Amino acid sequence: MMYVIAYSLHGEDNEVTQERISAALKTMGNWSNRMDDCWLLESNSSARRIRDHLKQFLGERDRMFVARISRNWAGRNMGNGFPEWMGRREFGDFPNG
Repeated sequence: MMYVIAYSLHGEDNEVTQERISAALKTMGNWSNRMDDCWLLESNSSARRIRDHLKQFLGERDRMFVARISRNWAGRNMGNGFPEWMGRREFGDFPNG
């Protein structure tokens, strides 16, 4: 399944927080981070489990949003190879309704 993870850091040591989040995300599955503070992640976990794993790195005022995405996506200026990379990802099935 594919997820988008976006966050906004409002702490005192954002560089360290950024490094810790990046390191954690890179261990969780296939990933792409072609935009600042926004990642795509292929994982068998749920959005809640991804959030719960990453929130240990967040400060009191930091924000994070995790959502599962479908194959229905569009991008602009995402770089060479991005459409092919996305085409190789597993999005899973979404129930009707």
